[in-house]
Amino acid sequence: MKTARIIIAGMALAAAGVMGGCVERNITIASDPPGALVWLNDQEVGRTPVKVPFTWYGDYDVRLRLERNEGTAQNPVIKRYYLHTHKTAEAPWFEWIGIDLVSELQPGELKDEKLWAFALEPTPEVSNEDLVTRAKELKAKLDEPDELQQKKKDAEKKMEAEKKK
Repeated sequence: MKTARIIIAGMALAAAGVMGGCVERNITIASDPPGALVWLNDQEVGRTPVKVPFTWYGDYDVRLRLERNEGTAQNPVIKRYYLHTHKTAEAPWFEWIGIDLVSELQPGELKDEKLWAFALEPTPEVSNEDLVTRAKELKAKLDEPDELQQKKKDAEKKMEAEKKK
């Protein structure tokens, strides 16, 4: 009789270990306005609102982009929205080191649901003239390193001349 109890208890423990629970981890990403295309760590995951399963806690690189027509079909007005930020997925108490072993083995399922909401600002419209002006300014900056190198050489020559005196 005692042996039967031990066997039953052993089988119950083994079943609990085999049928142990797990942790379901999801991040739900929402945006205002909705429908933005979402990238997490440079992987496209869908359009907001989107629910994404995840494995690792820590820092995530988040990018959202949306282009939509706010005019009519005959007179389209395309608005562009963009956001590039970072967000951290913090581990809940049942995922802390040590406690996570018990939470993984206990029967049942634990859920860790994160909700990240982002407000998207429209990107400024840039005219073609502004783009050309900015391109010319950047092109002019390409020549700066040569000028800086020449100044450095001139300063070195001046220092050598002073040492010879």
